[in-house]
Amino acid sequence: MRVLLFTLYAPLGAFGEIAIGERRMGWSRPGRSAILGLIAGAQGLDREDEAAHRALEVGLHLALRTDAPGRPLVDYHTAQMPKARKGRHFETRRDELESPDLHTVLSIREWRADAYFTIALWLRPGADIDLEPIAESLRRPHFVPYAGRKSAPLGLPLNPEIIEADNFIEALEARQPNDREQEVLAGIVSGETGDSVIAFDHDAETPPLDARVERRRDAVASRTRWQFSDRLERVLVTRRAEG
Repeated sequence: MRVLLFTLYAPLGAFGEIAIGERRMGWSRPGRSAILGLIAGAQGLDREDEAAHRALEVGLHLALRTDAPGRPLVDYHTAQMPKARKGRHFETRRDELESPDLHTVLSIREWRADAYFTIALWLRPGADIDLEPIAESLRRPHFVPYAGRKSAPLGLPLNPEIIEADNFIEALEARQPNDREQEVLAGIVSGETGDSVIAFDHDAETPPLDARVERRRDAVASRTRWQFSDRLERVLVTRRAEG
């Protein structure tokens, strides 16, 4: 099988769970919708292009390895926003701030500092997409990629590559960080012990694995309406050797 691998690292990132009210908590790793959204942005897809987003959702399998879980932190966040009105849209943040009906939104938001992940993507049977254009868009993204929130820029290039492997576990093991990635990893995990986590689609074909099953609401139902549905994810946890 052919597997597309890339690096996702940010000095500060946010991988939000279901957000209700003023508490905006986060997961310890990015959801499926976040990864597919990053890919869609790199390709220059608009939210209104439901067919293109659907092709990514039904066409790609996903696995994610946590190389460094990062450190959680929480901030008390204030923002000025215009009141929502039907049919009114703002092109820029400046346009929002020039609105005469601003009000203040208060929230508590969770972040992760120095979280580092390796992402693996491969095609589902019958997929109507190719890996090569996705890899090229990650090398030269159309929209600026970020780690969950626009105020969280990436700390390393995505560094995509496509490799041949018998399965995604083998592909992840074959992924070799470049010099800059090794330097970053050494700085954030050196001397630590802990769990190495690989999360992957429940219906993905794998060698025999002792993985637990988790339910997450991060499958893309509609980007235009910001709707997501439940999916099952398998999680493999192994002990990481002391650095």
